[in-house]
Amino acid sequence: MDCTGATGTGGTTGETTTRESAADPAAALTAVLRAWWVGTTGVRPTQKALARRAGVDQATMSRYLNPGRPMAAPPAVVEALHDALGAPPGELDQALRLARAAQGARRVPRARGGTAPPQGPGPAPAPAPDPAGPGAAVPTAPHARVAPPISAPVLGYVHRVLWLLLACAAFAAGLWLRPVIAPPVAAPAAAGATPAQDDWPVTRLGDVLWEARTVQYLLRERKYDVEVTGTVDAATVGAVTRFQKSLGLVQDGRVGPRTWPRLVVPLAGGDYGPAVEALQSLLTGAGHPTVVSGDFTSETEDVLRIYQAERGLLVTGRVTTRDWLSLVSHQGPRLHG
Repeated sequence: MDCTGATGTGGTTGETTTRESAADPAAALTAVLRAWWVGTTGVRPTQKALARRAGVDQATMSRYLNPGRPMAAPPAVVEALHDALGAPPGELDQALRLARAAQGARRVPRARGGTAPPQGPGPAPAPAPDPAGPGAAVPTAPHARVAPPISAPVLGYVHRVLWLLLACAAFAAGLWLRPVIAPPVAAPAAAGATPAQDDWPVTRLGDVLWEARTVQYLLRERKYDVEVTGTVDAATVGAVTRFQKSLGLVQDGRVGPRTWPRLVVPLAGGDYGPAVEALQSLLTGAGHPTVVSGDFTSETEDVLRIYQAERGLLVTGRVTTRDWLSLVSHQGPRLHG
């Protein structure tokens, strides 16, 4: 999602990348690109928009801008981001050097222990002369023992035992991991019981805690100037009324079954803003603790997928109106101030 930022990208970025580039140019490059993005003046473009601009998918762009899981962007993407984010001109050359260094580090193969160094052109060196002279007996260790050869039947028996142990271990691992891999199965409802249904709450003046915060986060996402106080106050009711008026809804200042579906927004990985904060706060309230950062990270997507599987929703890692309905229906007790 769109939001504004005012963090600079000048001297601090240069000092940090200078220290890190020698050890890990990919991490240093990711720090530079992240600083460009966070330090964008005015409206910050979303990662989805930057991905389209650079010609890559959104998940790859998220890795380019995530210092926690750095992935080096190629020079062409670095130039596209520098132009799209309006970064300082003097930092482009440094970022391109880091991108080329990271590419070079990926191409250089690692040396294996015990491998003889490559031999240059010229005649091969002569073998060292035998000091004992030709025909001399080779000395052996005084107590060296030679293990007797293992017969083929014994080897076959050992192989069969190992295969049996491996099969038993795989079976035991399957039984142990089954509760983790298999989605939770809902217990059968008691005879005559009515299954619980997800319903939109009616949030009104004086409501507090999660209902108030969710409405205020979503109003801020819609560019309404309200503070996230955790209480539905007069300013929040006024913003709800204006929102209802803009859509031709009943202007009662309450967020109910007709207003909630129009207030929530779809979300996906890479989005950023108050709506993501509302999502992360609701996931925490539903029993899945999530950092409320406003950044739809891969960790947020993983928690969302777990919640969707637990509630029998379509496991996509994306947030739809159906997911919002489930989240607001599985929070703590509703309180009124």
